[in-house]
Amino acid sequence: MTIIILVIVLVSALLALGLALWHQEKQRQWHILRYLETSQETSLEKLSKLVVRIGQEKREELEQQFIDAGIYNTRFARFYVPAKIAFALLIILLIVISDMTLSSKVTVGAISMVAALILPDIILSMRKKMLIKKTSRQLPYMLDMMSVCVSTGMTVETALAYLAEELKAFDKDLCFHIKKTADSSRITGLEKALLELSERIPTAEVRSFSLTLIQNIHYGTSIANVLSDLAEDMRKMQVLSMEESIGKLAAKMSVPLIILIMFPIVILILAPGFMQLSLSIG
Repeated sequence: MTIIILVIVLVSALLALGLALWHQEKQRQWHILRYLETSQETSLEKLSKLVVRIGQEKREELEQQFIDAGIYNTRFARFYVPAKIAFALLIILLIVISDMTLSSKVTVGAISMVAALILPDIILSMRKKMLIKKTSRQLPYMLDMMSVCVSTGMTVETALAYLAEELKAFDKDLCFHIKKTADSSRITGLEKALLELSERIPTAEVRSFSLTLIQNIHYGTSIANVLSDLAEDMRKMQVLSMEESIGKLAAKMSVPLIILIMFPIVILILAPGFMQLSLSIG
């Protein structure tokens, strides 16, 4: 009986030892895998996360700047600030290893840093202004199409949704804003969506369009003829603006005319007399 008990105890001890060794081996393998995963994350993923985290606080503002500039793929916004910093560091490195003098390095480095950090923002701002002007110029064509849609019996919301698809081949920027307005009207209502449109594109044409549709919502007035008249008025305003620019062109051309033509002619006329006078005095 005692022998049987000893055998059972010995077998139990061996089993316990085997389980302990197996658990220790599994734990060691788990630690190795975790270390490898941590090392991979440190070399690749952590670097990517660090790059993306730069400028994280202004992510929404940067995405809105990209949209306003006509760049609708906002995934590039997360790399905007890191790209500027990397470009500035690259410029500094190239200047340091160059053969220029110290004063030249400081001057070129300062100018390059300012250009690398500020020039991209200036380009986005210029693209935004150009996009606003272009969208305002294309708005009368959209109003004519919307007038036809409303005349066939479509509601304003349905016409906006239809034009959001049809304008893709005509003007992708105008299509984006109309589509965003149509989608927003389903959630917040047409009036608020139109007000947001006039805020995104702060021009007189878009404000007139938004106020016209809001007036239709409040008073139920006929909108088809009003849209056609509004499109015609916008075209007339564009023609008047072009004529005004042409009228200002003559005054702008007078400055280079005086500097580059009148002054040289005066010098050519007076130069022989002065030369003859100087020779006579000499």
